[in-house]
Amino acid sequence: MQAIIVNQFGGPGQLLLQDVPAPTGDVIVNAAWAGINFVDIYQREGRYPGVKQPWPMGIEGTGIVATAPAGSGWHAGDRVAYTTGVQGTYASQVAVPAAHLIRIPAAVSLRDACAAIEHGLTAIMLTDNVARLPASGSVLVYAAAGGVGGWLVQLLVARGLTVFGTASSASKADWLRSVGAQPVTYEDGKDWLAHIRDRTQGRGVDVVFDSVGKSTFPQSLDVVAPCGHVVLFGAASGQPDPVDVLQLMRKSITLTRPVLPHYLTTPTVLQAHASKVFDYLANGTVKLRIHAEYALAEVAQAHAALAERGTQGKLLLAINPTLV
Repeated sequence: MQAIIVNQFGGPGQLLLQDVPAPTGDVIVNAAWAGINFVDIYQREGRYPGVKQPWPMGIEGTGIVATAPAGSGWHAGDRVAYTTGVQGTYASQVAVPAAHLIRIPAAVSLRDACAAIEHGLTAIMLTDNVARLPASGSVLVYAAAGGVGGWLVQLLVARGLTVFGTASSASKADWLRSVGAQPVTYEDGKDWLAHIRDRTQGRGVDVVFDSVGKSTFPQSLDVVAPCGHVVLFGAASGQPDPVDVLQLMRKSITLTRPVLPHYLTTPTVLQAHASKVFDYLANGTVKLRIHAEYALAEVAQAHAALAERGTQGKLLLAINPTLV
């Protein structure tokens, strides 16, 4: 089979399409689609501990079960998604532990399920399990027109909260307005923090969702209200500098750095959270956005596009899009 392997950490040029042995063990899935996420860039660059060369790329995908062990609960022909806890999804076949498989309802296509599952699960973890969301109030979402950011914005607006979202372009700001959020553009310069304070009567926001990290974290501590909560869940600009706890004490700020696998502890919990993802798509709470689709051999272009932060919504690898 073919798979994308990294033999040397570095830029997108290190993503090599190789012929590799077919996987064995676990449930074998014929892959249809793979999702591209910022964590893939971090792994490609060697930022994470435990990532060793050669490294099979990809943590998210969908496909059709080819073979499954007896008693696993899965059968050939089942339509499945898989994400956290799975590695090597940029490939034509994937070996997935049965406990990490997600059943896709008939009404959802393999393409849409792939575009939704990682971003949706992350957003639901952040809103339902992590953030201490007020019944009413305001929140700030960085990179709000991106993948997880777009899910967060729509879920938070649906809860009736005032949602501020950072946007790096006029088109992203327009999309945020279209879903009921208030865009804050980087063109506002250093005044954007004052902008939010003005709109919150000087108090700041109750919760900050920060996926950018190093370049935004000081502002996150600045703009959060007294007794507010900063949720750091990404590091697109690099890991933040170490935190002096006295910075938190001055406003009684709480700070969280959640990781999705810690909140998906059993197959039952995983499927329940995934069902919420699919329900939000079905009832229109979240409108799915797919920015672009790439062939497996074009994965370097996809990584470059994501890193440039010009995308809106999901980037997909079309591995075998004829599978349904």
